[in-house]
Parts: sequence; C-alpha cells; structure tokens
Amino acid sequence: MSIGKSSIARAVNVTKDTPQEVKKENKNIIVQKFGVQEISLLKDATDLSLLESVKKHGVLCPVLVAITDKGDKWLIDGYSRIAAAKELGSTDIDAVVINVGNKNDVNRLYKELLSLKPKTADNIHEEKFKVLAVKDHDLPAYLL
Repeated sequence: MSIGKSSIARAVNVTKDTPQEVKKENKNIIVQKFGVQEISLLKDATDLSLLESVKKHGVLCPVLVAITDKGDKWLIDGYSRIAAAKELGSTDIDAVVINVGNKNDVNRLYKELLSLKPKTADNIHEEKFKVLAVKDHDLPAYLL
C-alpha cells in the first residue's frame, strides 16, 4: 500500500485547499531576531558556500548565539549562514539564544560544538535544499 498526498492529508486533517500552520512552543528555547552586525564572531565568517541557497530560500535555520552576563552576543554556530546573509545585504537574522556566564563559556561551547560536527561534503547544504525543493513530493506543507 503506497502513501500518497491524499492519505497523508487525511491523516493530518490537511487538504490542499485548507493549509494549516503548525506551531510548537518550547519555553526552554528562545529565538530572537538580531542585527547581523551586532553579533560578535569567534572566527572570520567568509564561507559563502550557502550563498545560492540563502538567495533562493533565505536562512531556513536560525543561527546559535550565546549571550554573556555582560550582554555581549557571540556567534556559536551559523558562520556560513551569517556570511551569506551579510553578503546578500540582510540586516537581521533569527537566532536561538543561549545564556552563558562569560567569554570562556562561549569558547568552550564553540569548541564542543565544533568537535561534534561530522565531516561532510562541501555541497551537502545545497543538496538538502534541492531535496526539499522537489515539486511533486508527497509531504504535507507543514513538514517542509
């Protein structure tokens, strides 16, 4: 038995004529909009590998920003996204916020996250967006 558009729509009570927006709230995660110039960087953001994807789709995933007790904002994850956004003239970007004590905590978080990232092909991000952009997919709109 194959699963098609109509069976998925019936399962989630969504039809082509009545799109629904799914919203989830998590009180432990804070997403804020920041000016791209007000976020300090731990390294240069010069990787423009996401430029075409950001031009076509915008920044789909928020960057990760740590805010110290002094109010300093440091980018932990999202250097390629912020470099592409700056290159395209974006003035602000969505960010998931983590509150930390000081810059030592920022450096520790950055190094831990960097050590957890898998080594992937250079163009993996563009390939993910190509998969999402397929016209005749069976996924409901709220999953994209």
